[in-house]
Amino acid sequence: MKRLIFLVFLAFIYSSCNESKPQEIVDKSIAFYKMDKLKNATLEFRFRTSTFKIMHDGGQYKYERFFTDSTGNIHDVLSNDGFKRTLNGKELNLDQLDSDKFRQSLNAVVYFLYLPLKLNDPSVVKKYLGEIQIRDKRYHKIEISFEDSKEAGDHSDVYYYWFDTEDYSMDHFAYSSGGNRFREVLRSQEAGGVIFQDYINYQMPLDDSTTTVDKYDSLYEAGRLRVLSQIELRDIILK
Repeated sequence: MKRLIFLVFLAFIYSSCNESKPQEIVDKSIAFYKMDKLKNATLEFRFRTSTFKIMHDGGQYKYERFFTDSTGNIHDVLSNDGFKRTLNGKELNLDQLDSDKFRQSLNAVVYFLYLPLKLNDPSVVKKYLGEIQIRDKRYHKIEISFEDSKEAGDHSDVYYYWFDTEDYSMDHFAYSSGGNRFREVLRSQEAGGVIFQDYINYQMPLDDSTTTVDKYDSLYEAGRLRVLSQIELRDIILK
């Protein structure tokens, strides 16, 4: 009986540590980037051919995207009230498929920009996977899954993050939504006291479509991933 109680106690301690350690790492990473400044602020920036304006005020949010294509001037708005798109000042009547597609593409840009702050959203489930080494640096590896929510897309998505064990910078992350991807920090820039990052975006090797994304750190280490694109932010203004 005493042995059973002892084993239950050990299981409880292990479970508590496994829950608190990834939370501690994420909190220290948010502090490294000084991202608490984004909680009640307006952020403007350019990404590729679009201009974005992102507002958070308590529980209220409003994400705006402006760009021009062959049809004219497009303005997307995602807020607590839902998603809408206007073309040349006139709101479009979108079907559900297009509305979901445009909403998700806008939300994804904001979500990745606000990492690691977004890892403390209520729907996030954190799991510590241990320390690993990538190119002579030690990292904490954390798995992120989601409760039934649309925070970053499908709630079945699973993401992986690698945090520097010394300064808690988020140097890499990987995911499979829209295809297997692995990101590496390209450069950092500061705006309004907050550190933002640009990334090199990698995709799967031509000769390997079976390795799961949680093992992409080993493919990156071996130099087998292919460069897909660069994720670069411009003209960042924090108000």
